[in-house]
Amino acid sequence: MMPVQRGAKRTAVPDIFLSHSSRDKKAAVQLAKTLNFCSLDVWLDDWEMEVGQSLTDEIAKAMDASRYIAILITENYNKTVWTKTEYKKALAREQKEGRTVMLPLIVGEAEVPDFLEDKIYIDLRKDYFTGIVNLVAMVRGLSRFRVSEALGRRQPETLGDVWALLQSIGFEPYVVLGRDDFKEILDHGGDLIREDFAEFDPFAIMNSPNVSEHVRELAAQLI
Repeated sequence: MMPVQRGAKRTAVPDIFLSHSSRDKKAAVQLAKTLNFCSLDVWLDDWEMEVGQSLTDEIAKAMDASRYIAILITENYNKTVWTKTEYKKALAREQKEGRTVMLPLIVGEAEVPDFLEDKIYIDLRKDYFTGIVNLVAMVRGLSRFRVSEALGRRQPETLGDVWALLQSIGFEPYVVLGRDDFKEILDHGGDLIREDFAEFDPFAIMNSPNVSEHVRELAAQLI
């Protein structure tokens, strides 16, 4: 029996705003896709911005609305004026709200910036999927003890391993989908559980003759 995969529409309160240099767009998009497949709703400018919108206003709104601001640290990050403004805003939110807001993620061959000297960060350069597990655990409030024990037994090497590890500690992962993808899956065999949540069989989606190539690729990644 194929396990049921679950998908949720994007919400008005994203889990993570992904702050990155425009030079690191490829890495940012790949990371955002990975996190979407691991139950985290990511705000990424390329996915959300429309022609004619104010870049400054929309990014400011997204940074205020998102629960966390992830800082994508690469060799390019400290060279960009815009990103410096974003991490300063993240630090200001931390002081105002009295909680962790900024999540430093090391993805490139970069020195750790001065402003992160007293911050615990996640290094995605070597153990990428282990870092993903730790990030999901932090955002979803999962037991650090259970996560540490699970990682001690086996290091995840694929998205499937991440899902299996999360399930082993009592968390049922799901996939975050955009509005159009969500609707298309419902139109081709998905079952609506509640307003923003559905169950679907990725094999059935792949075998449906009228599914778009984009959604077919999403289903293939799940399998």
